[in-house]
Amino acid sequence: MCHKRSLFAIWLLFLLSACDLIGRAPAQPAVTPTPTAETVEAAPILQSTPDIAVPITVTETTPSLTIWIPPDTLLSSEAGTAVFSNQLLAFQTTHPDLETRVEQKPVTGQGGILSYLRTGANVAPNILPDLIMLPTNQLAAAANENLIYPLDDLIDPAALDDLYPAARSLSRSGEQTIGYPFIITNLTHLAYQGSVITSTPPLRWHELIATKNANLIFPAAGQEGANLALQFYLAEGGTLVNEAGQPALDAPLLTMALQQLNQGRSNQFILQQSSNMAAIEETWQFFQEGTAVFALTTAEQYLAGRTPEFSPGYAVIAGPNGPLTPLVDGWAWAISAADPTRRALAAEMLDLLISSPYLGEWSLVENRLPSRHQAFTVWPNDDTYLNFIQLELERAQPDPAAPSSPIMEALGNAVFDVVSLAQTPQEAAGEAVTAVQP
Repeated sequence: MCHKRSLFAIWLLFLLSACDLIGRAPAQPAVTPTPTAETVEAAPILQSTPDIAVPITVTETTPSLTIWIPPDTLLSSEAGTAVFSNQLLAFQTTHPDLETRVEQKPVTGQGGILSYLRTGANVAPNILPDLIMLPTNQLAAAANENLIYPLDDLIDPAALDDLYPAARSLSRSGEQTIGYPFIITNLTHLAYQGSVITSTPPLRWHELIATKNANLIFPAAGQEGANLALQFYLAEGGTLVNEAGQPALDAPLLTMALQQLNQGRSNQFILQQSSNMAAIEETWQFFQEGTAVFALTTAEQYLAGRTPEFSPGYAVIAGPNGPLTPLVDGWAWAISAADPTRRALAAEMLDLLISSPYLGEWSLVENRLPSRHQAFTVWPNDDTYLNFIQLELERAQPDPAAPSSPIMEALGNAVFDVVSLAQTPQEAAGEAVTAVQP
C-alpha cells in the first residue's frame, strides 16, 4: 500500500514539474490513510487556469471541486506537496465520483485570483473555483465585493476558537468570519550569536544598543526595515489615520521612532551594511558568516536557516519601553462557490485542510507557523524555540498596513535615509508625513 502512495506522489510531482515548479525538500511520510487503487485512478488534477477573454460554455460530465492556490505556497516543496496530496486523496476516498482540480493562479494582476473572480462571474462562471487561498490582507476586499462567502455556518466553531489571537482577528470582517488563516507569516524577532551573547538580551532598545561587543544587521532597504520602523512608531503611540479616517503619520512620534534607529546607527550598533540589504535572506547569510552578532529575522527564516551546526539564540526585539509587538500577516482559505451544494463540498474540503494534524504536519515540513494552537502538537516537543515562538504568536497583532501601501513605502524610505545617514530623523519623518498626506 505504501508503494501505491509513493506512485501517487511521483505522479503529482511530475505534473508540478510540467508547471515549472521546483521542489526544495525531500518527501516526508504521509499522515493520512494510504489511498486505494480506486482513489489513485481518480487522482486530483493540477492544471493552469484558462484565460477568461470571451464567453465560453463548459459542459461538465463529472461533478467537480476546483481549488485555486497561488504558486510557491502549498506546492513549493516535495515534502509539502506530499502532505497536501494526501489530504486531497483522503477527500477523494469519501467522494469517489467527484473530480478535484487544483489550479495555480497568481495573487495580483489581471490574471490574479481576485481579478478572475470579478470578471468570471459574468463571463465564464462554470470555470470559477470553489475554494481559494488568499493573503489575509485581501480577504476584506474580496468579502466587500461578494467574491467570497462567510464561514460561520460552514466550519466547526472549535477550529475558530483554536486560532491564535492575531489569526482570529485576520479571519474576521465586522461580525463575520470571511476566511480561515492557516499560517502566520512575517513574525520577526532577533537572532544572536550565543558564543558572544551569553545572557538574555535586554528588552529595552537603549540597553540593547549599548551591549558590549555587539552589533546588528537588518535589511534597512527592504520590507522588514519598514516593518521595524512601524513597530517602533506604534510603540511610541503612533496611529495610521487622522481624525477624518484618512491615512496619516504623526511627525513628532515618527521622529521619536526614527531616533531610536539613528542612535543605534550613530554608536555603530547597527552595521553600515544594513542600508545595502533589502531581504532577510541576505542579512541571514551575513549573520551566519559571523560578521554580525544580532540579526533581525523572521520565524520562517530562522526555522529554515538553523542547522545542527548553526543554532543561534533568539530573542524579542527590544523597544523604547519593552519588547516590540510582533506584526503579522498570513495566508487564508476562503470559499468562493456561489452554489450552496458546491459551497458545502468546499467547506468539507476546508475542514480537512485546516485540521490540526494535517496543518501541523504540513507547517512542520514547510517551516511555516501554523495559525492554531493544536497544530503544534505535531511538532517536536523538545524544541525550546517553539516555546518562544508560541508565546510570540500569543502577543502578535495583525499588521495594520498592507506591504504596498503608501504608509509602508514612506516608512521604508525613511528608514533607509536614516540608516544610510542621508537624513536626520526629523527630516526623514517630515518627508514621510508629506508623502502620506492625502
